[in-house]
Amino acid sequence: MGGKRLYYIDNLRVATIMLVILIHLAVTYSNIGIWIYNEVRPLGFFSHMFFSFFQSFVQGFSMGMLFFVAGYFTPLAYDRKSPTRFISDRCRRLVLPALFFLMVITPLMIAVVGSSNLWKGSTASFPEFYWQYVKSAGTQLLGIGPMWFALALFIFCLIYTLWRLLLPRPAAPDSRQGTLTTGRLLLLIVIIALVAFLLRLFFPIGSMFWGMQLGFFSQYIIMFIAGIVAYRTNCFASMTSATGRRWLAAGLILGLIGWLILKYFAGPYDFSTLTMKAVNIGNKVVGGLSWPAAYYAIWESFVAVAMTMGLLALFRDKLNISNKLTQKLSAGAFAVYMFHPPIVVAVTMLMTTLDMPPVFKWALAGLISIPLCFLIAYYILLRIPLLNKIL
Repeated sequence: MGGKRLYYIDNLRVATIMLVILIHLAVTYSNIGIWIYNEVRPLGFFSHMFFSFFQSFVQGFSMGMLFFVAGYFTPLAYDRKSPTRFISDRCRRLVLPALFFLMVITPLMIAVVGSSNLWKGSTASFPEFYWQYVKSAGTQLLGIGPMWFALALFIFCLIYTLWRLLLPRPAAPDSRQGTLTTGRLLLLIVIIALVAFLLRLFFPIGSMFWGMQLGFFSQYIIMFIAGIVAYRTNCFASMTSATGRRWLAAGLILGLIGWLILKYFAGPYDFSTLTMKAVNIGNKVVGGLSWPAAYYAIWESFVAVAMTMGLLALFRDKLNISNKLTQKLSAGAFAVYMFHPPIVVAVTMLMTTLDMPPVFKWALAGLISIPLCFLIAYYILLRIPLLNKIL
């Protein structure tokens, strides 16, 4: 992918962060999952099916795709710097924002929202609450919120640095192009699914460690490594537009069909608690020696690879553009990812009194929250000197 700016990657990253906002809004109104603020009201059949599929599908590929893109650019960032400078830069851009979110943004949100899914204690004053929060945050990191991604990426970068120090002369990116074959992508799907199934025997979906759901980390780790391999082999050049369209169509169509099959046989399942117990066949999708767990791991891995390849090709072919709007969106993308939770919570709390079906309320909240987040990020947050240095 050379040395020129890949505008389609910037645009894909922006679109994925928009999806992250939408999925957190979906959790708000569906109560399928954990979020700072949930609006509890009964869901009809349509709302339940929509939110269940949307959340499962977007979860299936969005974060894995971000790790893939991060992995692709990691060797280039490392090669341009010394190991010490690379890690110090990653620390400033990843660890410091995560700590800021953990120690500043989350406690302020809890104080404003009141009762929170992240905090079950009760105190008489904010200083007392904050001290108790700090003590619990030091061991659980539940308040790290979406910044678990930054923490995990920093850990991946540390491991990559150690690997490079042990093998200090890696092969340069191959200008001849590697071949991105269907067989290799299917093998990637199988590897992710197998590791996910085994990992969820010990860390079922919903179980937390340092604010991270380790049950999903098979996809995240392997997609990060796949991104590194993609950079070294320059394999994207071999992916034709037709191949990309086929993978995108497969991800959308087979992803929906596969999910409907699981939904029909497994019935309702719930990711709304920190520790899941397989009390029926539906809840067995979260992990364990069961066919729903194996099926879900395969479905999710297929969606991750198919959608990543398909969207990369689509954005490369149709959205490799740069203008004033896309540049501003890209510049504020990480700030949006970091600061969207309090903005989303504020919007949804202000909309509490609106009497609308949950899906329509979700759509309206999305139309408000997404532009609001990017406007605040670019015109306010990036103009604050202290924040500008870590965003």
